[in-house]
Amino acid sequence: MNAGAKKQLIQSGIFTGAILIFFLILSLFSFLSRKNWERGLRAAVEQVLSPEEYQCGNAVKINSTFNVSAACFELATKKQSSKNSYALIIRIASYLGPLPAVFVCQDGKAEFKGIAYLNSSMARAFEDGKNDQQNLYWKKIAEELAREIKGNGAKK
Repeated sequence: MNAGAKKQLIQSGIFTGAILIFFLILSLFSFLSRKNWERGLRAAVEQVLSPEEYQCGNAVKINSTFNVSAACFELATKKQSSKNSYALIIRIASYLGPLPAVFVCQDGKAEFKGIAYLNSSMARAFEDGKNDQQNLYWKKIAEELAREIKGNGAKK
């Protein structure tokens, strides 16, 4: 091996090592911030749901293509029903831009509860009936996710 090839091999090794260290650091930050991200989503769900009726529990893993745009939490209902309930927060596309919609899922059915972090004028614009087809579409998506969660046995 000549000196030029040896120098190129060393340079490419240093470059590859630097890229590898960079990705490891990014992965570490992603792993460490996961709890904080989950805590923020739980707070958004609790903001929409009535604390007298529901208590948000552990996060539930979603095995779907929507796992990037949705999160699911176990719900304890104050009514003490024997059914498993889940709170599902989904980033939905709307005329107002992407919004975090909260659904309560029970027995494969989803019920729209509201939009998190929405001021009153935007809430009126969203809930005034102009988005009926859009609301039905996202309710259908939430029900599909609820059935998948129920079918998977709520893996954590």
